[in-house]
Amino acid sequence: MRRLLIYSLAAIGFYACIAGSGIPADPVFTPLEFEGQAASFDPATQYRNPILPGFYPDPSICRVGEDFYLVNSTFQYFPGIPVWHSTDLVHWEMCGPVLATGEAITFSRHPMLFGLWAPQISFNPHNRKFYVVCTQVGGGIGNFFATCDDPREGHWDGPFRLPQITGIDPSLFFDEDGRACILTATSPETAGSPVRYEGEGGILMWDFDWKDGVTTGGPRILARGGAHPEQHPSSLEGGHLYKVDDRYFLMCAEGGTELGHSEVVFSADRLEGPYAPCAINPILTQRDLDPARPDPVSCTGHADLVCTAGGDWYAVFLGCRPYDGQEYFNTGRETFLLPVHWRDGQPVILEAGENVPRIVAKDKGLLALSARNRIEAFDGFRPGPLWDTEGLAPFALSVRGDVRDRLRFEPDGRMHLPCSGIALNSYGTPSAVLERITATAFTATTVLSFAPGGEQAAGLVCWQDDEDYMTLSRCLDSLGREVLRVEVYASEPREKFEGFFFSRPKATLRYSQDVVLDARTARSSLALKVESDGNAMYRFSYAPVRKGSSLRKARFAPVGEPIDGRILSSRYCGGFQGAMVGVYAF
Repeated sequence: MRRLLIYSLAAIGFYACIAGSGIPADPVFTPLEFEGQAASFDPATQYRNPILPGFYPDPSICRVGEDFYLVNSTFQYFPGIPVWHSTDLVHWEMCGPVLATGEAITFSRHPMLFGLWAPQISFNPHNRKFYVVCTQVGGGIGNFFATCDDPREGHWDGPFRLPQITGIDPSLFFDEDGRACILTATSPETAGSPVRYEGEGGILMWDFDWKDGVTTGGPRILARGGAHPEQHPSSLEGGHLYKVDDRYFLMCAEGGTELGHSEVVFSADRLEGPYAPCAINPILTQRDLDPARPDPVSCTGHADLVCTAGGDWYAVFLGCRPYDGQEYFNTGRETFLLPVHWRDGQPVILEAGENVPRIVAKDKGLLALSARNRIEAFDGFRPGPLWDTEGLAPFALSVRGDVRDRLRFEPDGRMHLPCSGIALNSYGTPSAVLERITATAFTATTVLSFAPGGEQAAGLVCWQDDEDYMTLSRCLDSLGREVLRVEVYASEPREKFEGFFFSRPKATLRYSQDVVLDARTARSSLALKVESDGNAMYRFSYAPVRKGSSLRKARFAPVGEPIDGRILSSRYCGGFQGAMVGVYAF
């Protein structure tokens, strides 16, 4: 009902604008509505993987009492590091980001894969504070931590720098005796030990004085190489420590965050080690499965474990939902959930050769948690308006900085987004408000009122990064005629599927198509829509919105040809992000 009210008020405002003072010079948008196609399931007895669809990678989780808290990476998007709250591990609500202001975080003019990597959330029982520790890669503050008393209030102190810490994927561990340490993933050379082969990584530990918020002493190596070092595994990272029945377990990602991704576990009698690989490794991977299997999930790893108050164990981890083989996915790395079982004295997330299920039957532990749950689910497939009368939705994102000071919201829900002159490929902070694409098949719709002048343009954008994006823009052509224009910018595809890279060729304009608006249509507000089918073909269309007409009955006309959505995939672009959809103004 609230959504319909917003749209009704916005439509009334547009009709008044048309009938009165004319189309405004600054772009004005009704709330963007995104709807993704999702598999059906029985919420009473099942849950759907991923539990957080779309670009919510590198999950970390902790529990305090009956409450669970989770964080994800955001790279070069603002605000930084969303924090989630749940009471049943399935239904999650956003409770505010860790880095919510421009004063808290500044970003560099680097590709989108840089920025805030792999945060970890933990609870210190000795001072009753929550901690998030993270790395800003590619300029900025490096490794840091932030603290708060209650994540649900959304007020975090910090960030506090950790200048002595090197590496990525920091993780805090608070032991029962009051001792604490920070783990990072970096080269063994940091601890004075030469690497034994190219690509060998290590998990290093620093002592952490939580009373003063500083590290003490030099690093020591807890693990290096991987669970089977004789095979020369790469990218040992994402280390997390757990203490179970007086034994310490070190769980790490291994093999890189692409198709070879996996999760492995080590154990020791003492916090300092020595840590030995457990008998069963990897404890999670999909790398050896048939690429042609139905409903595949790929790239699984970077897991974190949590134990419920009832003693049941679960894992959150990242995975991808590919199409057209295993390597193409636009939705990025997403957050999945599976129960954990203990075998031969160690945790196992998934037996070798088993598929990560898309629909999962709730076990007794989850059914018990569900019976007490009172949190309404955040539905990433139908998240609701991207903004309303009160401002941007909690899941809204902007690029490399805060754009909220540029925005103005009408009582009917419309948003004024002034043209900034900052291009989408500028490696800056364009006037753009985005949300995650969470499904291969989706629609996204808004109504734009705008009278462009000069080189101004405004409309819809589907965005992967500064080099790869599509737009449907209201602008002027070289003859001064008002047009709707589809443009596709893309760089050369990568030779192989890989996440991290330092540079790549600049994008070029790969496709452009105009529809010239007649005089009557140019005086109208225009409904703009982008939709994609299950094969990731993107189609842009428009419909005039005139007084007395209904948007639901509007007849949309195409702009340009269907576009191959693989140019927004991680296989094509590289990087760690997922694709976005939103509005922009240049």
